[in-house]
Amino acid sequence: MKYVIGVDGGGTKTEAIAYTEDGKQISSGYSGCGNIVVNEEKGLKNIEISILQCLENLNVNNCIHIYAGLAGAEVGNNKEIIENYLKSRFPTSITVLNDADLAFNAVLKGEDGILTISGTGSISFGVLSNKHARAGGWGNILGDEGSGYNIALQALKKIVSEKDDGLESSALSKEILKTINAATIFDMVKFVYNSNKADIAAIVPIIVKAAQNNDEYAINILKEASKDLVKITVKVYKLLGFSFKVKIAIKGSILTKIPMMKEFYIRYLSDEISDFEIIDEYGSPTKGGYYLACKNQNFKSVSA
Repeated sequence: MKYVIGVDGGGTKTEAIAYTEDGKQISSGYSGCGNIVVNEEKGLKNIEISILQCLENLNVNNCIHIYAGLAGAEVGNNKEIIENYLKSRFPTSITVLNDADLAFNAVLKGEDGILTISGTGSISFGVLSNKHARAGGWGNILGDEGSGYNIALQALKKIVSEKDDGLESSALSKEILKTINAATIFDMVKFVYNSNKADIAAIVPIIVKAAQNNDEYAINILKEASKDLVKITVKVYKLLGFSFKVKIAIKGSILTKIPMMKEFYIRYLSDEISDFEIIDEYGSPTKGGYYLACKNQNFKSVSA
């Protein structure tokens, strides 16, 4: 039985899933961070571990291809580094691409459109008639506006601003300090500079809860994050020159699991693009490997 493996790796986890020619999932593997920008050695090892787990009960000789969609793959010569590492360990052909590209093919099932992702990080990616465009996705230092990390950062900056202005900490600030076990603002600063992106983004639920309780500052943070995600979506839309109804898929916990964020995003997007269809699905991005195989390895495409 022939199969293809799709690998999705980001700042938090890496997932590998094998799919048969008719799109059925037959095996899976999981590990930690698969972004080698964060840590090259650990990232490469985690990618390998997820694939090894996926192959545990399969005949590796029946694997016709591995599509690895990984955050940070487009930075420098990372794509080459990852490809060489995997080719030295697995006896099959391998394609390394950006995680957004893999997710795009999974959600849109190989069709043209735009995918905007907001999880720990953020990016918008689109394809029209084999022309590709992207906006955002430049990491937490250079970009990632509208991401979970950036949302959390705005609330943390507010704590600092309150201190500098000699104001009493807001209810939101107090709740954040309590959650991260920070007795003082200096404990909070220590937390920020000693935590990874995922740890910082983990305070987003506190901000969402405050927004649901009509905290004005929390609501504004989510509104601005939504506008930032609309901006990168519109940039891709204009770069590709869509002149007809466009399918816009959304992925990532920030856009798909926070109703208020999704509502704001669609509202502000409607001000910029007149005709679009939102696609909101929750399947694994690894399915993009299957749809790419349908295009490139003559797999039989199905609507699964």
